[in-house]
Amino acid sequence: MSNKAAKAKAQELLGFGIPKQQAFDNLRMEFPEVKPGKLAEWLRYMPTSYAREKYRSLHLALLAIIVLSAVLRILRQVFSSGVHLDQATAYLSLVPIATLLMGWTLYRWQGQVFEWVGWGNVLGAFGLLRELQLILKDGADPWNLVGRLLSVSIGAIALYLAHKVFAKPKVEKDPLTGEKRYVFADDMMG
Repeated sequence: MSNKAAKAKAQELLGFGIPKQQAFDNLRMEFPEVKPGKLAEWLRYMPTSYAREKYRSLHLALLAIIVLSAVLRILRQVFSSGVHLDQATAYLSLVPIATLLMGWTLYRWQGQVFEWVGWGNVLGAFGLLRELQLILKDGADPWNLVGRLLSVSIGAIALYLAHKVFAKPKVEKDPLTGEKRYVFADDMMG
């Protein structure tokens, strides 16, 4: 019960606009039974109100690119006559469930997802390089090229947000007690 209450309190404090470091210190005093490392991990993956506001437009751009990517998958099949308009369920199979779930978790600012979405999509750069080589040789499929560009864009934006909004706190040791201290970057600065 204490973990649930601590998580709820963390979300409440960050929702009020309190920086992560201050929220961490408050939670340590209010919930001494919760390990500091666990608190730091929870807070790491929760955005502050300031971060949500500061990166709102970039976050919306990321979501728009994800939607555009899904729409292009559907349009490609429609224009290539692979899917007919009478096959309503066929459209559902064109957009992977993982894409929908990924979009939903990013929409809700679930920090754990940003980094692996970023790296997973940035690895699409290898496919993009292959498509660019095909353009120079024989000509590439424009659908593949646009899809690869969107994938790399999704990855770059997701990694940027993961680095800026969900940065890992530094762990410092108190020289006298030897106790670990978790230090979050100041949210209000840059």
